Amino acid sequence: MVKAAKGVSIICVFNDQEKLDRLLIPNLKIQKAEYELIAIDNRQNDFTCAASVLNAAAGKAKYDNLMFVHQDVALGSYTWLCDTLKDLAQLDEFGGAGAAGKNAGGLVGNVTYGNPPRKLACPAIEAPVPVQTLDGCLLTVQREFFLKIGFDEITCPGWYLYVANYCLDAARLGRKVYVLPHAIYHESIGLGKRRFYQKTWKNIIARHRGNFDSIYLTVGDWKKDITTGA
Repeated sequence: MVKAAKGVSIICVFNDQEKLDRLLIPNLKIQKAEYELIAIDNRQNDFTCAASVLNAAAGKAKYDNLMFVHQDVALGSYTWLCDTLKDLAQLDEFGGAGAAGKNAGGLVGNVTYGNPPRKLACPAIEAPVPVQTLDGCLLTVQREFFLKIGFDEITCPGWYLYVANYCLDAARLGRKVYVLPHAIYHESIGLGKRRFYQKTWKNIIARHRGNFDSIYLTVGDWKKDITTGA
């Protein structure tokens, strides 16, 4: 494998050019860190599985860090990428980092979302916080590690929860994931109706129930029945 350059490869699948141009791209243009944007046009619905298209894009990325991000995300400051890279260099057993996540204590994040904007209902953080899983709106990983495991295209065959499943896969390899204290704005209000991601949710439980007594996702929790082990 060719050694990657220092910087961030930002990977985004988009189906709305207006949102991409209004939110993500202008904010990236003011960043101080080295980056490239790999924007994958899905306005014609050519792709049906986020995991597969993102894995393919990661293999073509030139920088040593990858950031998978939604089209309707705006980073909170012009130093966001630089601040994130500084944090990543200090994290132990780093498997991934994001803007929002969940652990046994509940939601963690520094996210404003929706229109009109409102703050995510959780305490503000000032340093990276370890969580079990991250929200899919933004994930930053080391390219070398990600290419070893990638997103699971079988467990997550559509557009939902592939980041959460990645976090659990990373944990099974001894890696930790963190929510970073750097603010973002995410225009979307969430996944919406559960029927859209129910099958993937069940797949994740089936894949990981033997390794975790509880699974905490931003869309809900699962806990093993201690009387039956199921």
